[in-house]
Amino acid sequence: MIVRTERLSRRYGGVTAVDDVSFAVERGTITALIGPNGAGKTTTLNMISGMTRPSAGRVFLSDTDVTGLRPDEMCRHKVARTFQMPQTFGSMTLCENVIVGSTTRGDSGLVGAALSLPRFRSREEEFAVEARALLVSLGIGHLADMRTSSVSFGTMRLTELARALASHPVLVLMDEPASGLSRAETQALRTILLRLKSEGLTILLVEHNMPLIMSTADHIHVLDKGRLIAGGSPQEIQANPLVQQAYLGLVEEPS
Repeated sequence: MIVRTERLSRRYGGVTAVDDVSFAVERGTITALIGPNGAGKTTTLNMISGMTRPSAGRVFLSDTDVTGLRPDEMCRHKVARTFQMPQTFGSMTLCENVIVGSTTRGDSGLVGAALSLPRFRSREEEFAVEARALLVSLGIGHLADMRTSSVSFGTMRLTELARALASHPVLVLMDEPASGLSRAETQALRTILLRLKSEGLTILLVEHNMPLIMSTADHIHVLDKGRLIAGGSPQEIQANPLVQQAYLGLVEEPS
């Protein structure tokens, strides 16, 4: 087990977005969190990543209680995050965006990078080589020197993923990584996710693309109206009548 939640809840005034949610993610797996819009999926990711403080409950990374830690503190625990809308720096090149991820694990940090301090400059070439290698591994190495503002939405998504990987995480949280992608881009993403898992990375993702989920996830947790209603393998979830009623309906087999 790499991460688990215990009775995690988040309330906004009189509205409960996440209600008493407990689940675990096993190391070296792809785990999906699914459910209809407004089910509390992104809020759950936000609480795990430190962007939102829980109203109640705990978050554990391995055996360490990390409840309420800030995102930068979670990054030091080797947790990385991507977002529904890619959070990239449009005025920077793809390579420069990925280098930002590398700086989070160095002793120079983002301040050193911004000020171009000597100890950062001494590692800048190393970071750049690694950033380009990551972009190549994701199939966009030929675009490394283009500004992020001038590339496609799918390329921005992959750039954000490369930046997350540059921090050398053990766990990556991904929020709707296939949203806005073409069929071909989604198939490429599927290949990437499976390769990352084979390399030992643990992935927890929120996603609405059910063929992608059913063909990549080892385990699926289902939220509805803020509560966890089911958990199991893709086959178990697909056959679960409660899940079908709440969300799935007829799920197509992945091509």
